[in-house]
Amino acid sequence: MTDHENCGGDAVALTRSLLQTDTIKLTTVCATPARLYKMLQSGEVDLTINIKHTQALPDNVSFIAPPYVQLSLVLLTHGAAVAREKHPTIAAIRGFDYHGQRQVLTDKGYNFIDLPDSISAVEMFIKGRSSALLTYEAPFNYYLQQHNLPFEKHYQCQVLEHIDAFYVVSEQSVHKAYIDKMLTQHALDEQLSYFSR
Repeated sequence: MTDHENCGGDAVALTRSLLQTDTIKLTTVCATPARLYKMLQSGEVDLTINIKHTQALPDNVSFIAPPYVQLSLVLLTHGAAVAREKHPTIAAIRGFDYHGQRQVLTDKGYNFIDLPDSISAVEMFIKGRSSALLTYEAPFNYYLQQHNLPFEKHYQCQVLEHIDAFYVVSEQSVHKAYIDKMLTQHALDEQLSYFSR
């Protein structure tokens, strides 16, 4: 998860350590998912990390094995708000299917509040403007840590499923062969099950 001022975190640091050299510099791009996918399609962005089943991903991408990380898709709720609301609301990223969970939760009576990015969704939930948040656990915890916020006692967390996320490389990237070679070689050399440890 990145915020608008600081695209960072463990994934960026690891990727930079694996790909950056004296002649190749890694630059991070902070963008909404919709914009990021367009940039990936055109090759303006070389790679990202995502799950394979994201419907909005362009067709002209490839995935590097092994997965980067296994994500826990969670439903966070303000327990009291869900109990009192006839139609509880879920903050989520616009256009994300969340591995089919959007429809499952809609069928259970939740109304989605679609936001442009993960930060907006998290902030809506934390401020109590939605009764629930559909997100991945690690990025949510990273957000709390970056903003020095505690995990509130009244939040309830339900793990919906575990999903592998992969390096996704644009087929239009001029660096595609280099990225594929470096990441694949690192995974082989280290005998990795996941890039993140």
